[in-house]
Amino acid sequence: MRAPLTGAPFYWAHREEGILCGSAPDLLVPLLGRPAIDWEFIAQGLVHINLRTERTGISGLYELLAGTRLDINGSVTMVTPTWLPWEHVMRENSLPVAELAPELERRILGSVRHWSASRPSILLELSGGLDSSIVAAALSAAGANFSAITFVTPGADGDERLYARRVAAHCGVSLLEMAHDERGIDLVALPKTLQARPGAYSALGGIDRAFAAAVQDTDVAIFGGIGGDNIFEFDGTVAPIVDAFETFGIGARAFAVLRDISRASGATIWEASRLTWRAKRKGPRASWRRDAEYLDPAALPDRPLAHPWDDRAKSVSQAKRNHVESLRRIIDFLDRPGRWQGRDVVTPLLSQPVVEFCLSVPSWTWFTGGRDRAVARAAFAHRLPADIVWRRGKGRLESLCATAYLAQRSRLRDLLLEGRLAANGLLDLPRIEAYLARDLVEGDFDYFRLIEIGDIETWVRAAEAAFGPSTDQR
Repeated sequence: MRAPLTGAPFYWAHREEGILCGSAPDLLVPLLGRPAIDWEFIAQGLVHINLRTERTGISGLYELLAGTRLDINGSVTMVTPTWLPWEHVMRENSLPVAELAPELERRILGSVRHWSASRPSILLELSGGLDSSIVAAALSAAGANFSAITFVTPGADGDERLYARRVAAHCGVSLLEMAHDERGIDLVALPKTLQARPGAYSALGGIDRAFAAAVQDTDVAIFGGIGGDNIFEFDGTVAPIVDAFETFGIGARAFAVLRDISRASGATIWEASRLTWRAKRKGPRASWRRDAEYLDPAALPDRPLAHPWDDRAKSVSQAKRNHVESLRRIIDFLDRPGRWQGRDVVTPLLSQPVVEFCLSVPSWTWFTGGRDRAVARAAFAHRLPADIVWRRGKGRLESLCATAYLAQRSRLRDLLLEGRLAANGLLDLPRIEAYLARDLVEGDFDYFRLIEIGDIETWVRAAEAAFGPSTDQR
């Protein structure tokens, strides 16, 4: 049985002799007979991004997802959910922010205290953003032995040293500042470790390389603020406004929500109103978001693979579906960064008591006062400097990734146009070629999508190198 949200991975597979179970794919793959790539899963992964289901990229190898149980009776297996988010969404906690904040603070402090108690040495990945700063404050309150590390990009958009320094000084801990190693960004290199699914995140290679150089002690526990945006409902859509109008009707309360979310997003009230009316007429999205950009529509699956949390999703608002989907996306990320492989990594903001409380907070409450993550800000306002708690922006990697893309564009072109995804008819090759041939313009971020597709291609090539040719090549 897996813990509800995080915890050690668990993979399993059917064999004639029984059921194989293990904590890592490389333990099981050699025992699978003739392992092969699951091309249906690959097509799913291209169009339904971060949709983590029990299927993996390796045919016949399954993952027991967080919050589920595997029952084995001879050769018969059955997977049963043991934890569902909807039960906590339904326990709507409609108290004002001033009353919700102390409870969120208590749960975060308690979770961090318990996670840190058994770890004598802790390194915090500290960006200076709200989420990692909250974890810093909680570690300090717990009296934990910790230091911090921050990564500095050449461009100003990813340089958050001033904020990280403020938090480290406030908590009285040392801060290691590491330059982002641009040489570590190789958009076409095969992953060093073959995971059960694609998703090497090559764009993070510079951070991974800098981290490996700075932190050679693999016994130190790594903490971070991963998951904060997801559990604190950092929703960039108008769904919470729709939610408020459906709950309160047309009146002062709903219009106050409209005003708050407009302020939080930097949009005018008229823009937000127009988008809200459009979203209301369109209705809730039927299933997991699709992204068919640069793919061949004829080769794409009609519907996403099933997940244990799908069944009751239609009984809640789109805003709360967004909240839960955001939680699912960050859970899918946790085993991806190369710098975390083989290390003790703790994501305290994804602790079960914290997540369950956050799910119960109404979607619009998180934007009270025109600030996103309002309950979390209020919970730690007295434990962090004001310019950290109330800052609106956060560090980004656009300039760094754009530089890597432009420098490696020709290699990425060869990877995509002459790769295994193309050979299997999954890509829109003319459109990819046209995009690669033109210069970047302001506000054009499609290169992220091509890098994402490239990560899947490199995983496929690494898998075929490990397994031998796919069935279609034999």
